[in-house]
Formats: sequence, C-alpha cells, structure tokens
Amino acid sequence: MSRAPTRLVGLILAGGRSSRMGPGPPKPCLEIGARSMIGRVADRLAPYVDELVIATDRPDLYGDLGGLCVCDAVPGYAGPLAGLQAAANHLQAAANRDLRLVTAPADTPFLPADFAPRLLDGATLDGLRVATSFDRWHPACATWPPTAIDHLASLTLDATRAPSLRSVMATYAIEDIAFPISLSAPGGDPFFNVNTPQDLATARDFAVSRG
Repeated sequence: MSRAPTRLVGLILAGGRSSRMGPGPPKPCLEIGARSMIGRVADRLAPYVDELVIATDRPDLYGDLGGLCVCDAVPGYAGPLAGLQAAANHLQAAANRDLRLVTAPADTPFLPADFAPRLLDGATLDGLRVATSFDRWHPACATWPPTAIDHLASLTLDATRAPSLRSVMATYAIEDIAFPISLSAPGGDPFFNVNTPQDLATARDFAVSRG
C-alpha cells in the first residue's frame, strides 16, 4: 500500500486577550497597510498549506479568510496551548492523520515570505522545528510533527495551571530554524509582534514607509 502524502495544516493562533493593547477592536482585526494583521499572517500560510485553521474565541470575525475557525474548549485563558489543542481536537477526526501543523500567532504581521517553506524543508517525521531570529526563540512560530496531534489533544489544560508552551515542546526533538534579518520588518525582525499601541504605531509607520 502506498503511503499517503503528508498534509500541511496552517494554524493561526488568534485567541489572545490583547490586554496590553487596551480598548478597541480585537487585535487581529487591526489594519496595517490596508490589511488586517491576521489577514497578513493568512497570506503567508495559505499558499503552502492544504488547510488553514484559525484558533479563536471570535469565529464570527474571520470568515473572510477562507479558513476553518475552531474555538478553545478551555474555560478562561490557557494561552497558545489552548489554540493548539483546539486544532488538534479537530484534526483527530481527519481521515488522513499523516499531517504537519505549521503555526503562527495573529499578531506577527511581517512574517517572511519563506516562513512556511523554511520551517518545513527537511523536517523529520518526529521532529519539532521552531523559528528563531536575533538569537530569540519564537515558540508560537513552529511546525509540529504528526505525533503531536494526539499529544496536544490529550493535554490537561486549565486557565490557572496550564503547562507552558515551551515545556510541552521540550518533550520533542527540537530543531531551531534561524531566520535572517528582514528588510521588510520593523527593526529587521521578521517576527516583530504587536502587543501595545506603540507597537501598532511602529508597524503602521513602517508599512507606510515601505509604500
């Protein structure tokens, strides 16, 4: 019997509380250069994946992105692991379980064009690859192996006692994938993320400067 080809699933983590941004629209919906932040992330993932999934507590907001929205099943807030688990619960029902999950948070609007291919190229069957830049780890920007789906779905998450994303990742063989300085991101950091109003202003000013 021939082996089924690996499916690639892109997961956008859009369930954060955005507490540092203050009042206003949900952070993923904020526009940078006439495109929402989450839309910019989707643009980087969609061309390379077979399915796009969005982990969010506001599925009504993202129907125009062409992805399937999955809601956290954890009461309260359990961080990015809640989004990963929601996606894993969905993917457990898939007929073809030979898949890799490529993840990115919704507040990283300057991901490099080769984000997904660079993480996926050379990935091993059981290895987990994590993006780095400027010698910093970006655990929410990663690709997970097929074996992770059942593991993530089985985690016991609680809003007050959830394990950290890093501690869960530490159970896998991890390979760091270094991304170079980017001329298309503020400060040269392709994983520049927007947490505060000042970050948003910086991102918008940079987008304007790039035309």
